[in-house]
This record gives sequence, structure tokens and C-alpha cells, in this order.
Amino acid sequence: MSDAPPAKLRLRAALASLALLTISLIVSAFLLELAVRLAIGEQVKFPRHVVGAPWGIRYNEPNAVYRHKSPDVTVWFRINSQGMRAERDYPYEKPPGTKRIVSLGDSYTVGFEVDVDETFSSVLERELNARGQQVEVLNAGVSGFSTAEQYLYLERELWKYDPDMIVISFFVNDLVDNTRADLLRLSDGNLVPGADGYVPAGRLGDFLNTSLLFNWLSERSDSFALIKETLTRITKRRIVTQNLRNLDDTEGDGKDAAGEAADYQIDLAIAIYDRLYASARRHGVPLVIQSIPALRPDGTLRDRFPTRFDHRRPGLYLLRAGTFLEPHQGEQLLYWTRSQAHWTPFSHLLSGRALAALTVENRLLE
Repeated sequence: MSDAPPAKLRLRAALASLALLTISLIVSAFLLELAVRLAIGEQVKFPRHVVGAPWGIRYNEPNAVYRHKSPDVTVWFRINSQGMRAERDYPYEKPPGTKRIVSLGDSYTVGFEVDVDETFSSVLERELNARGQQVEVLNAGVSGFSTAEQYLYLERELWKYDPDMIVISFFVNDLVDNTRADLLRLSDGNLVPGADGYVPAGRLGDFLNTSLLFNWLSERSDSFALIKETLTRITKRRIVTQNLRNLDDTEGDGKDAAGEAADYQIDLAIAIYDRLYASARRHGVPLVIQSIPALRPDGTLRDRFPTRFDHRRPGLYLLRAGTFLEPHQGEQLLYWTRSQAHWTPFSHLLSGRALAALTVENRLLE
């Protein structure tokens, strides 16, 4: 019989139980990781590091350094202190003799699945500088960004950098993201303010996206990445559905709900692009819209930019990326196929060169 006091025996028992629980959790986590890897395969591990900005919407977490890994590629992200994907900061005041381009968009623009020097924004800068122009291209892309967020980012912050040209890249999910963010709405055909700001999950989202443990798991755990992405998709769908239902309650029932939602999303995107164009005209700078086509399951490309948008106006240029991508289909890998189907470095290269050619041919920086 042990001579140890009862208190010490209870402590030993508690520590033994804790150790057993810890070992059980570690073994369970290992088995779950193994099961996901064997049954489903390597997951896309893309921590976003997107947080609330001082101007009420989201931006990339300043000074963040993190890894993206998928079955296709491994790349590192470095975000400057201003929330842009860049190796350095930019003062509001431009260097003498320098022209500045602001590049806005979502994960395609910030450059998911490519290194920073492979993004089309970096290619555009190199191409223009190689042609004798002194140009800075500020990559202000943010994963998940809607057109509404791009407009408000420009209005509330990016005009301070005194850009000489604006490039905005469109992808089809922008239509849904505008509804999800609910920052701008259509009322009787007019664009009106919606929510005051948009940061998914608010302070909790900021905490998770800056948490060392959360992001370490997002970078390295297949099971965690699978669960996180599944919950994210479910949450996004619920938010969109609720926002559309709120609009129905306000404006009454119409035709088929799905068709009405699609029409509303297109009309809203057009109204926001009209507002972006008006803002660019007020500042006397050209606006270039790059439409990025979606990759269909059969390998073909589909451009979903709203056809009703009037792009034949002074100082407005529409670049359909399909025009320079399609000639290379079947010969080059244009979209990564085992992750989230973002552009490969080759597609970014074509885009940067096409944007540079459009800029030079139309003398947009002169």
C-alpha cells in the first residue's frame, strides 16, 4: 500500500488522466490526418490572413508571412505594412517621374498559387519598365474581394497613392460576393449604401485569421483545411441566401427566385462598375477592367463578365483574358487542376504582357 498522502495520489491520478487524454488526442489527430490523406487526398492549404481594415472593410493582414500549399504548388506570401502583396512599402507620395498603377481584384490578383514576381501585376510593372517607362504597380488584391469592396477600398484608401491608372480584374464569383458583402445595394434601380462595413465573423474572424495556431493548422493540416473550407462554403451560402431574402422582403416577390437573384447580382455589378468608372473620370485616370474567364469541367473557358455593361466609353477599357488564353489551350497549362483552379505562372505572364500592350498602345500613362 502506498504511503503517499491522498492529495498526492489524486494529483498523480489527474496527471495520468491528462497524459492519457493528450496521447489519445494526438493519436486521433494523426489517424484523422491519415484518413483524409488516404481517402480524399492532399487538401488545398491556403490560409487567407485577411482582417478588418481601418477603413471598414477587409485587407491582407499587414506584415504577414505565410505559406500556400496544394497538390500543384507551394508558394510563400509576404504582405507589406499597408496590406499589399509586396516586398516593400509605398509612400502616398509618388517618387518623382514615376507613374503608378493600382491593381485591384480577388485571389487571382493577389496571386494565389504563384510567387509574387509571377503575378500579372508584377509582370505588368516589368514590361512597362522594360519599355522605358518608370512605373510602380501596387498589388492591392485581396482574397474573396467583391466588386463593392474594390470600389470602397479605392475610395477610402487607394486614391491617396495618387494612381495614374486603375486595373480591376473581374471573376464570376464577384457577382455572388457583392451580395454576400452587402455593402452596396440596388433600390429602384439606384445604387445605395448597404452595410456600414464588412468583415466576416467580425472580431472572431480577425482573431482566427491572426491566430498562430489556427494559421499553422491551416498551412499544414489536411483534415483541418478540409473542415475549415467546408464550413466556410456553408457559411457563405447562408449569408448570400439571407441577404437575398432580405431584399425579397423589402421589394416583394417577383419571378423565379433563382432567376431574380441572378438578374439582381448582374445589375448590381453593372451599377458598381458604373460608379467605379465615374470615380476614375473624376480623378482623370483610365480604368482598365480585365475579365478572367472561368475554367469549365470540360476544359473550355467561359467569360461571365456582364454583357449589358457599356464598356465603350472614353477612358474605359475592357480586356477579355480569354482572347490571349484560348490560343494556348491544350498546349500550356493555364489553370492549376488539383487545387482551386487559379492561374498558373504562364497565364499571369500572358495577362501582364497583354495589360502592358494595352497600356502602351493606348498611351494610358502619358
